Amino acid sequence: MSEDIFTINKTGMLPHQRAFWELPNFVKLLIGGYGSGKTYIGALRAIYNSYINSPVPHLHVSPTYKQARKTVIITIKELLNNARIPYTFNKTNHEFLIRGWAGTIWIASGDDPSSLKGPNLGTAGIDEPFIIDGDILNVVLSRLRHPNAVVRELFMTGTPEQLNWGYELAQNTDDRYDLGTVVARTADNTYLPTQFITMLEKAFDENQRAAYMNGQFVNLTSGRVYKYFDTKSCVVVRPKQNGIMYQAGIDFNVDNLTAEIFTVFADGTVHFFEEIHLTNSTTYELADALHEQYPGITVFPDPAGRARKTSSDATDFNILKARGFRVEASHAHPPVKSRVNAVNKLLRDGKLTVGNCPHLIKDFELVSWKGGDIDKTNDALTHASDAAGYPIEKLFPVRMPKREYVQPTNWRV
Repeated sequence: MSEDIFTINKTGMLPHQRAFWELPNFVKLLIGGYGSGKTYIGALRAIYNSYINSPVPHLHVSPTYKQARKTVIITIKELLNNARIPYTFNKTNHEFLIRGWAGTIWIASGDDPSSLKGPNLGTAGIDEPFIIDGDILNVVLSRLRHPNAVVRELFMTGTPEQLNWGYELAQNTDDRYDLGTVVARTADNTYLPTQFITMLEKAFDENQRAAYMNGQFVNLTSGRVYKYFDTKSCVVVRPKQNGIMYQAGIDFNVDNLTAEIFTVFADGTVHFFEEIHLTNSTTYELADALHEQYPGITVFPDPAGRARKTSSDATDFNILKARGFRVEASHAHPPVKSRVNAVNKLLRDGKLTVGNCPHLIKDFELVSWKGGDIDKTNDALTHASDAAGYPIEKLFPVRMPKREYVQPTNWRV
């Protein structure tokens, strides 16, 4: 196959992308903020590796197949389509077959390390490694030993989410790996519109900007979850008023069935007036209690309530609808981080207050992080804040764009 079949125009790359591309190390790491061009350069590297090592496959790992479909897969497709390279993508096997040079790219999910075991490879990439189980690294490294591979390497591209194994890898204090690292800021991507960067700056606090925009490792998952809640400024007792549109967030639990009643004022402030908290109860009883005081209001329940339970033919949603409530809920659980970010942003902006809601106040004061997740070991906690978080995430989401940006294609065949 001719050497000029695949040509990379490095002058079109962003400086940090080129620095990453030219790292001589066996393990290459690009740590960057949102929108810094990580997914793009990783997808391009995957295609290049499938060419240089053909027919030896390249393995590309994403945190989940769902995330891969929104990031890695769609980016690889766009790059191939823009360059008019004939290929097929097998949705069942998550496999790209590139006919121009008999190249293969396997897309894998990082939520099951054992599923990554298989034939030997020459190259692999991991997208967003800092939210993937640390066992993935060793499993992938163990596969990079194909005897016919011209190039052997592992590259990783991601935003620092936690002080976990990824942080230890990046430090490489014991020189365990032949590692090269490049750090990129969101603002380094000159293809991004100014309003994109402004949006991120407004959405995040100082620590989040350090991690999500500057690619710095910051411990965002320790201590209190709702760290901007202050009883002196956030607890405000307001009397009920006629003419206000009341709504409620609901969390379904047999022993801690909770509804948090709130309204949104004209200035955008969310105020939780009161709560209904039932123990050893059912959704029918909650619906009755809520109907007595707030008939027909809009409710934002836990999305899991749309599923049927073994104990009843009726779903929690159907029970609420039958009692006259309007149900608003996402089709699936939003990521916990998205819900927490939405609540914390309102608290940080002084746009969330709480009245006669003792369980919610207790949650906001005591719910903490444990191992990167919300600590659920205390059965009395998290239910009220979950109930409050569902409507806030739905009405005031802190959303990240699904695509990073549009960067000109810098390669041809």
